[in-house]
Amino acid sequence: MKLINAIRMIEERKIFQSLVLILLTIAVSGCTLKPDEPANNISMNRTPIPTETPIPFLFESRTVYVEIFGSVFNPSELNVVNGTTVRWINKDSSQHTILINDISSPSLNKRESWNYTFDRSGTFEYSCTIQTWMLRGRIIVR
Repeated sequence: MKLINAIRMIEERKIFQSLVLILLTIAVSGCTLKPDEPANNISMNRTPIPTETPIPFLFESRTVYVEIFGSVFNPSELNVVNGTTVRWINKDSSQHTILINDISSPSLNKRESWNYTFDRSGTFEYSCTIQTWMLRGRIIVR
């Protein structure tokens, strides 16, 4: 009797192992099937990235702001259209001035501002007359 039970257990184990093997085979074969058509037609052609020097953004607004903070002009370079007014705002704790060619602003304390309207095309270098070695900027008028 014990022998018959042992044989029955071995047969049941073989049947169980066979079922597990069949299920694993079905699961693995489902993972390896390829679809008839690709899901996406992805082109592997790569476009080279241009290496040209970027042109700074051209501001077309009639008023553009430059902040003075941390002893720097931000932005330090502007591209604007003719007739644009540039407003410098001092957000620094030190006094600053703006010198463009022969035109100079009054001393600007913190939270004070000064405007200048550019009425001709060209490149205009400007600086602070108090800290000329540090604060410099450029405005390109088109």
